[in-house]
Amino acid sequence: MPKNKKYYLLGIGGIAMANLAGLLKQKGYNVSGSDSGVFDPSASTLKNLKIPYFNSYKSANLKKFKPDIVVIGNAISRGNEELEYILNEQIPYESMPETLKNKFVDGKKSIVITGTSGKTTTTALIAWILHFNKLSPTFLAGGVIKNLDSGFGYGPRYAKGYGKASKDQYVVLEGDEYNSSFYDACAKFIHYKPFIGIVNNIEQDHVDIYPTVEDIIKAFKRFVKLIPGNGSLILNKDNPNSAGLASFAHSKIKTFGAGGDISAKNISFKETGIEFEAYSGKNKLGKIKSRLFGSHNAENILAAILASMEAGLNFSKISKAIEKFKGVKRRLEIIYQNKTFKVIDDFGHNPEKVAASLSALRNHYPKHRLIAIFEPRTASSRRKIFQSKYVDSFKSADIIYIAEPYKKEDIAPAELFSHQRLVTALSKNGLKAHALATADDIVAHLANNYLHQKKPGVFRGSTSENPTIIVVMTSGDFDGIHQKILDLVKKYL
Repeated sequence: MPKNKKYYLLGIGGIAMANLAGLLKQKGYNVSGSDSGVFDPSASTLKNLKIPYFNSYKSANLKKFKPDIVVIGNAISRGNEELEYILNEQIPYESMPETLKNKFVDGKKSIVITGTSGKTTTTALIAWILHFNKLSPTFLAGGVIKNLDSGFGYGPRYAKGYGKASKDQYVVLEGDEYNSSFYDACAKFIHYKPFIGIVNNIEQDHVDIYPTVEDIIKAFKRFVKLIPGNGSLILNKDNPNSAGLASFAHSKIKTFGAGGDISAKNISFKETGIEFEAYSGKNKLGKIKSRLFGSHNAENILAAILASMEAGLNFSKISKAIEKFKGVKRRLEIIYQNKTFKVIDDFGHNPEKVAASLSALRNHYPKHRLIAIFEPRTASSRRKIFQSKYVDSFKSADIIYIAEPYKKEDIAPAELFSHQRLVTALSKNGLKAHALATADDIVAHLANNYLHQKKPGVFRGSTSENPTIIVVMTSGDFDGIHQKILDLVKKYL
């Protein structure tokens, strides 16, 4: 197979697909693709890699590029003009997880990180720990690792610079439980041949694929059964659904959390991050200092420590790497701050993720006023299945904005989440909540009700001692709301 083989990624704008495009290019392939709109961080990733792509789905794109093989993103469905052309012309195609398995996993030891939350951060952290310690892993995460300004890396490229010290034997992959493609309903992680498998947690999510929590647990049972006898399964002992998978394993089992093989004690929440003491049973391993926020990230760190130990690293080397880890873009990322307020970008969308993010901010910034802006954008968050669960998710916030569900016309009215009903329920609990339709409506309401009219650029009630935090929680661009908030404030500064 020639190294200049031409790969075309259908749905290249998704962050995982953009990162796969980067991996393929680093391995020496000619890469292009298409999407109906590409936004950051994918747009910046592709631009920096000088990977050309088409901003539309048209058969003419394929005729122009003439791919040898097409990678079909799982957001692509029948009726897409390019997909129909591919099928009609019998152009070879495969799914994203199939490409990862065939081109990067085979012949390596795969570390696969799964769970309904925490996957991206844990994947990024393990990749960073191995990279920092010159094990030159190949890795792919569903986000951008700040230390590397990338969400992917091809191990052999790093190995060349490390010499004999590098092992180049591990592939670190974020194991998404969502379906693989229009023709393959299996979870992506089923394809990744896990040698070390992590199940961080399991909660109800992706209800368009898994109607009940029992349905999603079945997918994770299949994953656990794939780990070989000489491999390792790492489970979250504090999550009953994760811990319950132990009986299905045929491999060594390690656990983290209270009473697990590794646990966190004496957790402290500082404005600079979390600190805790890591214990193996009753034996203190040492202290962990991290720039990450929240108790949920203490769990992610524990999982990463276990996986890194299974890869042969000692605690001292692991803890040094953790202290240097800067985090992942769009995961409680501070994108702007001055003396009186911060703007934070967060990917939180299901009830557990929203609650974890807001709780983390409240623990780390107890004196700050916390304004939460939430856009229901995923298949699950746009449906009413989580309607009542969201009520408790926002209790750490002082002021709450709930937008209309993204593309609500795509959801049957009987299934649609109601932002107005949620605000009514939040208000009954004594919270100051607003139901508004769009990003522009929210920004205008912020300007009219919370910006100080006599102190330009300052929010009412904000001081250097009691600043304001605005956290935007969306899994997408939300009509550029982050920049609109920054523009609103910066024009007064």
